[in-house]
Amino acid sequence: MGSNKDPAFVISPVTDASAVEKHLTSLRELLQHCINDEPEISSLGFLAPLTDHTAISYWLELLPSVIGPGATTTLLIATAPGSNEVVATVQLARMAKETHSYKGEIRKLMVHPDYRRHGLGRRMMDEVERVAREEFALELLLLDTSKETPARQFYLRNGWTEWGICPEYAKSSSGTKHDCSFFVKSLV
Repeated sequence: MGSNKDPAFVISPVTDASAVEKHLTSLRELLQHCINDEPEISSLGFLAPLTDHTAISYWLELLPSVIGPGATTTLLIATAPGSNEVVATVQLARMAKETHSYKGEIRKLMVHPDYRRHGLGRRMMDEVERVAREEFALELLLLDTSKETPARQFYLRNGWTEWGICPEYAKSSSGTKHDCSFFVKSLV
């Protein structure tokens, strides 16, 4: 397992379909771990048990927004030391409206259970914030997460401001409705 300063993790953007094909098995497994292992605290938009087909379809259907001339989403992946296994991902969605072009939304930060609590989530967030600021000149980032998950405390510890809570906003992977915390972070 890595440490907070472990240079062996490689964080990189997905820039073509071959990268998804190369990593499709570990991307599927990562998503399934994040949904199926603890469905009562997962709030990634899928119900457990997440099947192989649904997990693979998710990654393949995401591709058009990630690659090509009309790409509006940046997908960052982290690979494990000494392998091609994807152990973490995060997405940066840029807003299509002209009047919203200064902001983006962080989506689906996922860290494989074997690599949690060792700084990899923080490294992923640091990198996606850097990409937002330096590559897209974004000034503001938004995200949401279940109020009842450890993710809420993670974002609070990492400089995000909770600006609101909406009761029963979404369902966990177990199907239980939960309150949702909304966060904002200024990049300027």
